[in-house]
Amino acid sequence: MKINVRKYCLYLIPLLVLTSCSYFEKEENTDAIARIGEAFLTRTEAQSALPEEYTPADSALIVQKFIDEWATDQMLMKNARQNISEEKQRSLNLLIDRYKTELYSQAYLQELIKHNLDTIVSKDAIIEYFQVRKEEFVLNEDLVKFRYLFLDKNYAQLDEIKSMFEDGGTKNLKILDSLSLGFRSFSLDDTIWVKKSILLDRILPITPANEDQYIIPGKSWELEDSLGVYLVRFKDVLRRGEQAPLSYVNPTIKQILRNQRKLAYIKKIEKDLLNDAIESNRLKINP
Repeated sequence: MKINVRKYCLYLIPLLVLTSCSYFEKEENTDAIARIGEAFLTRTEAQSALPEEYTPADSALIVQKFIDEWATDQMLMKNARQNISEEKQRSLNLLIDRYKTELYSQAYLQELIKHNLDTIVSKDAIIEYFQVRKEEFVLNEDLVKFRYLFLDKNYAQLDEIKSMFEDGGTKNLKILDSLSLGFRSFSLDDTIWVKKSILLDRILPITPANEDQYIIPGKSWELEDSLGVYLVRFKDVLRRGEQAPLSYVNPTIKQILRNQRKLAYIKKIEKDLLNDAIESNRLKINP
């Protein structure tokens, strides 16, 4: 039977076109906003680069930058695969596999820690740790206990404020606290240790050049600068190189004990998983 080739081809071409379109429609990622070869950048991936708050103009610039970086990375990756030796690629793939395993492992361990590990550290545990390791807790900068008020020079009833501040009784400090909206800044709790650098940031007339003249336990001062009036009283001072007080290092010790507990928990999980693999014969080691 003789076949009309020309007629056959006329029917075949549209069929091939339809088939090809159908094929590429399946291959094409409908969420893609960019493509290089077989690699697609999805709209979802690009949107992940956007900050929580952005304008349409900002988003266009950010997304374009993200696309440019993605395209550059894809081309570098393609060139790397073509030009790096197979041995080097095997070595890189091993590193990638190890990193992937580590990421999943750490994520899993963090979830276990989050849901199962007791993070409460008792006061007794903190005190015991501190007593055993006192020599490790030495100050590397001066600490100060102080209270202060910073007011405008023309503040009404300044003398009355000075009197209550100097008295320092619970009642007067409560009154001063209730008036705090009228102060430029203040801190009335002189029971806590703070770094001397914080003091120097708040009491501007006291500087590293004159601090020895003012930072004296039990002394009160009224100081002025162009900004206003400072009332300051020093309760206590600890110098660099001295023993750090427990109240100051309490948060540090608490974190140390939490980390120790976390490490012990992780080691136990890892040991239990290994033992389980051995006992169930899931771990097989070929000699």
